[in-house]
Amino acid sequence: MKSALGLGKGLNALIPSGSHQSTRTHQTLNTDDGASVGITAYIDISKVRPNPFQPRQTFDPDALADLVGSIKERGVIQPITVRRMENGYELIAGERRVRASIEAGLTKIPAYILDVESDADMLEIALIENVQRENLNPIEVALGYQRLIDECKLTQEDVAEKVGKDRTTVTNLLRLLRLPAAVQDAVRYKKISTGHARTILSLPDAPNQIAVLDEIMKNDLSVRKTEVLVKDVELGRVTFNEDGTAQSKRPAVQFKPPANVDPEVAAMLGEIEIRLRHVFSTQVRVRTKTSSTGSIEIDYYSLEELERLLDLFAVIEKSDM
Repeated sequence: MKSALGLGKGLNALIPSGSHQSTRTHQTLNTDDGASVGITAYIDISKVRPNPFQPRQTFDPDALADLVGSIKERGVIQPITVRRMENGYELIAGERRVRASIEAGLTKIPAYILDVESDADMLEIALIENVQRENLNPIEVALGYQRLIDECKLTQEDVAEKVGKDRTTVTNLLRLLRLPAAVQDAVRYKKISTGHARTILSLPDAPNQIAVLDEIMKNDLSVRKTEVLVKDVELGRVTFNEDGTAQSKRPAVQFKPPANVDPEVAAMLGEIEIRLRHVFSTQVRVRTKTSSTGSIEIDYYSLEELERLLDLFAVIEKSDM
C-alpha cells in the first residue's frame, strides 16, 4: 500500500525532527484550535476514542498502577497521538497513558494531533507505531505483523523495513502464530520464553506441542532441557499418556533406511535429522541410499521462509570462512 505520509518509518516519519521537534515538545497549547495539525494540545480525555487497530491485548496491572502513580506525581510526560474525528478524537498511540490518566483523575491529556484521513493509512500508522513499542509481548507483535501483511497487503520484507527489523526476525515471530492457542497464551503471559516456543515449533502436531508445554510449566524446564525433551519426543524416546504425563520409551528411528544400511548408522542419521530440524526450524528428512550416500530434504511453506533459509545458509557459510 502506497501512501503520501511516508509510513516506512512509523510515526517518526510524520513527526518533525531536530529543533522543530524540540519546539513542538515544549509548546503544548492549552486547547485544540480544531484546525491545525502537527500540534500538541491539551484535549478532553472523555473525547478520545479507543484505537480500533490496537495490537496490545493485555495490560499489565502492576505496570499500569506504576504509570498511574507517575502521572499523579509528574503528569503525562509523553503526549498521546490522535487524529481528529467527528465530535472527538481517535487514538493512534498511547492507550496505556489514557487509561492511567483516567485512573489518576485527569480530565485533560496532552495529545499530538495528526492529519490521517483514510482508515487504511490509520491502520498502517497505528500498527507500525504500536509494534515498535518494546513492552508489547511477542505474540502481540506477531499479530501486528500479520495484520500489516493481511490488511495492508505488505510482504514480510516490507514489514521488516517499516518496523526497522531484519526479515528473519519478522519471519521467526510470525512462525509463533502457528502454535496452538495454549502455547501462544503461555508466551503472551510470560509463562514461557520465545526460546521455549521456538523449540516447541519443532514438533509437527498440536497434541505433542501442548504436552511439552505442560512439561515445561510443571517442571520449570529451561530452554536447553526443553530442546532435549523435544528431541526425545521426535525420536520416540518419550511419549505422553492420556493424562499428559511423559513416559520414556526405547529409542525409535523416525525414517526408514534401506535394508543394507547398518542399524547403528541408521540411528545416527536419525539423530542428525532431528538436529537439522532444530537448526533450520522446519521439517527436515534424511533420505538414505547406502550407508554413506543419500540426500537431505528441507521443507519451506512460503517464499519468505525460503528466503529465511537462504539467509541462514549465508550465515553458516560466513562462519566457515
